[in-house]
Amino acid sequence: MSQLYIAMDTETGGLDPKITDLLTAYIAVMDAEFKILDELDLKVKPDGGRLPVCDQEALNVNKIDVAKHLADPETITYSEAKVKIVTMLKKHLKKTGRYSNLVPMGHNVNFDVGYLQHYILPKDEWDKILHYRQVDTMPIVNFFKDCGWFPRELSNLGSVVDYLGVPRRNAHSAKDDTLMCVDSYKAMLAIMSSKKENQGSAQQDLIALLEAE
Repeated sequence: MSQLYIAMDTETGGLDPKITDLLTAYIAVMDAEFKILDELDLKVKPDGGRLPVCDQEALNVNKIDVAKHLADPETITYSEAKVKIVTMLKKHLKKTGRYSNLVPMGHNVNFDVGYLQHYILPKDEWDKILHYRQVDTMPIVNFFKDCGWFPRELSNLGSVVDYLGVPRRNAHSAKDDTLMCVDSYKAMLAIMSSKKENQGSAQQDLIALLEAE
């Protein structure tokens, strides 16, 4: 079974999906080399003409003008977004037993999953399509910080991007944040791969690898 990454990010009206609404979502299907096979860059709104609930503080960060957002003909309802997302994911879905080949990926990905499950694809339906395992760059960065490899002052995705020297894109845009997350993950993989290659033996265990200097 060929694993695919489902890289994602959202922009929202706040921090709690039970209180504030989902505004945008970017979801990309990527192969093992992080080549984009399929993608959706969605502007979304509640069903039934309900106005989205948003905190001004969140809007100050993501720079979304709600009036323009709702007036944009490309903005679709949550129900319409669900059809597009499910159609795309099922096109790439393969299962071995009950396990999916589609692995969610993001920076603090549980935040985005929470909003997507609350407004677009309920958890029981989500679990039938996506793998339970996730790739989340935030705890990886925190692990490197705890190990002393990364500076303690690294906080948000932008600071990680700058530290790793990967391209700085438009922060708080769902698509650009996703691509910066992927670039950061690739950079961290390269760090570990280069250390392994420098030891000259692919058979070394991890402890021996990290102790070798």
